[in-house]
Amino acid sequence: MDLKKHLDRAEDALNRGQSDYAAELCDQVLDFAPGEARAAAVLAQALLNLRANRTWLGRIGAGSFGLAARLSRMTRNAEGEARSRRRAFMKNPSDLHKGYLWAEALERAGYAGAALSAFGALGEFHGEAARQAGALAAAQGDVVQALEHYQKALDANPRDSEALRARKNLAAEQALRTKRYDEAESGFDIARDKDAMLRAARGTDAAPMEGGDPPSGA
Repeated sequence: MDLKKHLDRAEDALNRGQSDYAAELCDQVLDFAPGEARAAAVLAQALLNLRANRTWLGRIGAGSFGLAARLSRMTRNAEGEARSRRRAFMKNPSDLHKGYLWAEALERAGYAGAALSAFGALGEFHGEAARQAGALAAAQGDVVQALEHYQKALDANPRDSEALRARKNLAAEQALRTKRYDEAESGFDIARDKDAMLRAARGTDAAPMEGGDPPSGA
């Protein structure tokens, strides 16, 4: 199978509004290469486009795929679980939780790139998926993308303390790697005062107490 040709056709179909055809092509690619990140991204977007158009008749079979996925997980067949989760989502794209379970299964199978693609697409409508996309992007070293996903998670749920904390920490570390590192007079200054710089970047100016003594003037 020529994966690039299939994916080019899938993207072209998606751009022309032929989401069913795009999903079919991506499903074929993922059967052959379960960790193909581009295929996961296009499939997720195609299914999101279709989520309002599936009739109850078209959703028949989603439950059987869900059962197959649970059995695969019990037997530690991560690839089998990911395949069944994908098919369940294809049968019922209006159920975003099924898409979330597919992305989770991809991550468990070791396909971090494909999981990030799926979580990222779902994150436009699913706050928890956006948070998971942020965590995966951060783990892969893409701070800018991680911050974008965490912001989407917070747009969906401003009280998501995990996303808020992760975004704040990433922003602080990004500040250290760029502006604050550039302003340091030497590598010795950075090593000597890195903790203080991190606290300042995070907006927590108080230094940790030593021996339990309160700061002077308290």
